[in-house]
Amino acid sequence: MCNVRSILLLSERMAAFQNLKSEISDLKSIAESCSRQLRAWADSLQNSKIKGVKLLNDRTRREFEQKARALNMKKRLFDMLPESHPLRVEARKRQEPD
Repeated sequence: MCNVRSILLLSERMAAFQNLKSEISDLKSIAESCSRQLRAWADSLQNSKIKGVKLLNDRTRREFEQKARALNMKKRLFDMLPESHPLRVEARKRQEPD
């Protein structure tokens, strides 16, 4: 994306492209938006619990998905407990600052 933006900046300054300034400006905005989206996607992958394609096979993918489902189920069951349930009371105590 950096190369695309550089070329657009250069072409914007060239006399041969002066009649296309508006279109070049639009393309620069699109390129910057794509760049931000790609950076956000890369950040989300880096912060993922999945360790990467090399370590991810069918077995590890199933294990990861099972753990995610179990955690989701645990959260849903916990949310179904009444506010006065001892587990919820204890969790609230742990969240309160000392």
